[in-house]
Order: sequence, then C-alpha cells, then structure tokens
Amino acid sequence: MNEMNILSSFLSLLDMRKFCWRRFLLPSFILSILSISFLVVTTIYHDKQKQFVSPLYDIQSSCLDSSNTSSNKISTIPSNYLVIPYREFALRTSIACRAFKLDNPSKDLNNFHPKYSKYLHGPFPYVIPHTNITFDDIEHFYTKILVNKKSNRVPIETSYAKNITFENIPYKFHDGMWYPTGVISTQRTAILVPLQGRQYNAKAFLFNMHAFLRRQQLTYIILLIEQVLPGGTQFNKGRLFNTAVRYLQKQTINITCLILHDVDLIPEDDKNFYTCETRYPKHTTSRVRELGSTRGYIRYYEFLIGGVLLLSFDMYKTLNGFSNLYWGWGGEDDDLALRLIQRRMCVVRPNYELAIYIGLPHSRGPRNSARFDLLTWTTVRLNSDGYAQIEPLTRILSVRQTSTVTYLKLDVKVNADLEKLSVKMDKFFSSTNMNNN
Repeated sequence: MNEMNILSSFLSLLDMRKFCWRRFLLPSFILSILSISFLVVTTIYHDKQKQFVSPLYDIQSSCLDSSNTSSNKISTIPSNYLVIPYREFALRTSIACRAFKLDNPSKDLNNFHPKYSKYLHGPFPYVIPHTNITFDDIEHFYTKILVNKKSNRVPIETSYAKNITFENIPYKFHDGMWYPTGVISTQRTAILVPLQGRQYNAKAFLFNMHAFLRRQQLTYIILLIEQVLPGGTQFNKGRLFNTAVRYLQKQTINITCLILHDVDLIPEDDKNFYTCETRYPKHTTSRVRELGSTRGYIRYYEFLIGGVLLLSFDMYKTLNGFSNLYWGWGGEDDDLALRLIQRRMCVVRPNYELAIYIGLPHSRGPRNSARFDLLTWTTVRLNSDGYAQIEPLTRILSVRQTSTVTYLKLDVKVNADLEKLSVKMDKFFSSTNMNNN
C-alpha cells in the first residue's frame, strides 16, 4: 500500500509539472517565436525599402535624361540622407551656429571696424519719404544738400521728405564707391537689392541706407538689380543675385563683403553692423515690424536666412549661390539654407535687440507652387544649378551708374534650358510618387 501511495503521489506530481509548463512556459515560448518572426519580417521589408528608394541621389546628370522614365532605372537615396517632410524640417530646425563668437577686432584706423565709429547713436532715425521722391532727388540730396548741412541739430525739409535728421558725415565718392574720410574700412561692401517694380520701396531704401551705412563708416556701393523681362509674376530672385555677383566679379572695385538685402527692409539700429564675419555667413533679420502695423515685431522661424544675409565672395561660391529655378514668391531662401547645411555651414546672428527692421508696405506676388518639389532635390543639383551656371541664362539690358546707385536692369530668361530640366524633374518626381503609392 505504501508503495502504491508513493507511486500515485509521484504521478500526480508529474501531472502538476506538465500543467505548470503548459500554463506558464508555453505562452512565453510562443511570444519569443512571434518576436523573432517580427524582426525577420521587418529586416526583409527594410532591405526592400532601401532597394526601392536608392536611385534618387546617386546620379545627378542621368536623372535629368528624359529617357530614364522607369523607376527601376532611377538612382536611389544614399544611406546618409534623411528623407522627411520638408515643412516639418524647416519649422523645427535652426540654421544658426550653436557656439560662436562674432569678430571683435581691435581699433585700427587703417583697418576700421564700424564698432569704433564715433557716429553710432543706436536707434536710426529712418525717414519715410513722400511718393513723389525720385532717384534724381536722392542723388541731389547726398551730393548737394546733406554735404552743405551746417548743423546736425537742424532737420532738413524738402518737397519729398520732412524732418530729415541725417548727419553730415564726411564721405567722398571715388571709382564707383563711397569712402569715409579719416579711416580705411576693414571691408569693401556691396549691398545687392533685387526687385521687380517696387520703385517707391527702392527709392525709400536708397534714401535711408546711405545715411545708415555712413554712421558705420563703411566703404560701400549699392546695387539695385531689377528684373524687367519677363514681366508679370515670373520673378526670379536667385538669378538676379547670381547675375549681380557675376557683374561685381568683373569689376575692379575689389568687393570683400556681399550683403543680400530685401528692398522693403530698413535697419532700425546702427549697432547692427553691416560687416561680414570671417568664418560664417551672418543673418541680421531677427525681427521685423511692418510700417503702420500695431502687431509689433515678428520673429520668424529659425531656419530662415532671407531678408538680409551677409557673406564673402568665397562663401557665395562655395554654395554656388542661389538656385536659378525658383519663379514667383518663396522657396529660394530655404533652398540656400539647405545648401548651407550641405556644405556644413551655419549662420551667426547679432544681438536680438539690435537686429531689428522696419518693413515697408508692398504687395506680395503669387506663391511659387513648385517650391516644395524643388526643395526635395536641392542638394542633388547644388553644383549644377546656381551661380556658376548663370552666364547664359540672363542678360544685362542696361546699367545706370550715379554716385548713389548702380542700377542694373535684366532679362532673366534668355535661355530656357534649365526650365526644361525643371519640367523633366517634376515628371520624375511625379512618377516616383506614383510608384510609392
């Protein structure tokens, strides 16, 4: 009996162990199998995705060949590219350098930095002229009226502007540029201002900027670059900038600092120095308030480099300037920002309280509906679309030079080759999106 009881107890124990294994170990085993299967499937799917999206950036010239219509022939995106929604990227990304120091040279009258100018007073007393002002009025003001001003305490009154408190700062015009007397500026500066129409804004800008730049004792020239052909809404700011930089390169005035400036912005503080930094491009449009608006200053997204950007010739060439493909309003500045990232460059910004502007009223043209498609392949065409390719695309129709402005008028659509390439790329991306769907 005892033996039978022992045997019965032993069998019962075995049954309990089987029950416990089934109840506890079997689910764990099944879960492990499922996890391993999931990892295997995910790896296979990832490999297929890499094979599918690889073609886009490996070839830069052949992808423009219209014969390559098959998605199997299109190159793929390299593994070091991050493919994300562009709008999210721009709104969440800062183009500013994380750690930097602005140039801080010592005082040297033969290498003079504007921070040592005795004419700095902080707030700039900008003037909003009447609509009847002309370019000849501006020329006459700076060559005949302001130079004869005896007392800086007495405002100047004219038929085109009232209560003008600009100082009579000693300057001379020589060989196409304005020079301060008594010092030699550290840089030779060109302010490039693109426009289409906007004549009043251009005249208001000129009238104020000469007084502003002289407070900083800069050596400078101001260029207006106007697109007159084609007319209508086909504005191409990138081609205007590229053509102006090419024009300057052919001159003998030895420009060392380029300032890319919107025509509707006037700086409000003279300690917002218009000098290029040694190591980085500088973006000075931190805050803008619209003239007559009660909204106050607007601070734009951190990725923005439009408005006013300062950089050297070498930096501009490293980026290959602006893209030539943006027609209408929007996209070309963000395209340039992506070029900065591709070249591992960032921008510096001056003190938040000093980098402030008044925005002149103006009508805005239609948005460029193709801008987001173009932005998706900016870095692919960096070396083949920009400053180095501008020569056959535009033509300078006329150049008017006075002491207060060099005025270029351009036809920016002389050669339509890049427009054809743009159409091919749009078709390319359309076919890619269809295959993705």
